[in-house]
Amino acid sequence: MDSAQALIIIALRAKAVENTVDHLQPKAVTVVTSQESLEEIIVGCSGLRERRVDFKYQPLDEAMEIAESFKRFDRVLARFQRTDYSNREIFLDATGGTTPLRVGAALAAMMRNVKIVHQRVRQDRYTGGGWHKYTSEDIELLPMGNPLEDTGLLREGQAVNLFNMRDYSAAALVFEDVLDKVVGVERYHYYGGLVRLAKGYGAWDMADYEAALEHLNAARRELSVDFEDPALADRSSALLNRLGENQPFLGKLWRRGQSQFSEHKVVDMVENARRRILDQGRYDDGVARLYRSVEMWHQWRLLDRYSIETETVKWDRVDEDVQERFLDLVQTKELPEGLGLRHARILDHLLSGKDPEEDDAAFQKLLSARNSSILAPGVDPIGQRTAEKFLQYLDTLVTVPEELRSGARHAELLAL
Repeated sequence: MDSAQALIIIALRAKAVENTVDHLQPKAVTVVTSQESLEEIIVGCSGLRERRVDFKYQPLDEAMEIAESFKRFDRVLARFQRTDYSNREIFLDATGGTTPLRVGAALAAMMRNVKIVHQRVRQDRYTGGGWHKYTSEDIELLPMGNPLEDTGLLREGQAVNLFNMRDYSAAALVFEDVLDKVVGVERYHYYGGLVRLAKGYGAWDMADYEAALEHLNAARRELSVDFEDPALADRSSALLNRLGENQPFLGKLWRRGQSQFSEHKVVDMVENARRRILDQGRYDDGVARLYRSVEMWHQWRLLDRYSIETETVKWDRVDEDVQERFLDLVQTKELPEGLGLRHARILDHLLSGKDPEEDDAAFQKLLSARNSSILAPGVDPIGQRTAEKFLQYLDTLVTVPEELRSGARHAELLAL
């Protein structure tokens, strides 16, 4: 058995503390006990300090309350963590104490992935016509398995966090590990659905729309079974509602192909950027996508409303007075063959009857920040505030129905 650096022990008797300390040799010990046993623990464990063990105690007013024991364990654990002990260096001995004390602490330890040990007394020996009572040498300290770890459920929280941080590849791997260990048909379908959901969203983020649809369709089948477990049923229902909006949106992206502009693609790019900025804190990456979103928005509007392609502009489709105003604003004598972002914005505004300079100052300020990014010509990283302002600007610029935006939003998971 591994040695412990720190020990949390549930005990009503000092002898129980001594037995575990002898086996594990920890540097720090905190005993959780009842008010009635406090004096015995303080007196009986006073020798621990002479052994250079950092000894503390935590008396409970309610030694018959599971919730109180659970909360006290968390408090002690937090203190050890602040002292730079990691969870793998901390052990719980839940042998002693009242049943509620043991249960509460054991539940907390399982959920926090803290190793649990218990004391076991070897059988009394019958020799020479009589029973020989056990001594301290007859006490064994044995590890206890964590059922949450054995069934894979302990890792579910890790997978959920990875998923909500949009690290879909890593989330899929962890959910696959959970799927290999869970017991029961319902959980097999549920975690199978989460594996395919993570893979589908991962493919979607990479613009592999065909693979994304395949995985999301498979996720929908897994999550559509008739769950009897209320928690599984509620979470599956919420995910199915989200998939019900995602799949039609994704289908339109796929059918239009990679080369065609559409409002769906603009919205998808904005939501992709939103995930980078708000869920991952990848501000430069997110702003680079927002910049492309602005380009795509004007490219799509010019093509969809006026049949103007920005790569090769057919100026005969543009009224002469608009051409003159355009030349005046861009301060050139010749109409350009192609349109960059600034020129496309000006032409789009002119054709739609908007003042080209209406929001230009605000946009130029954001554009300047983008140009200083390490993913653009500059070398300075973009901060959170700037990235979120750019995102707010896109939310105002890209005027589409809310159901379109909703179709592009990825699900968020809750741990069971």
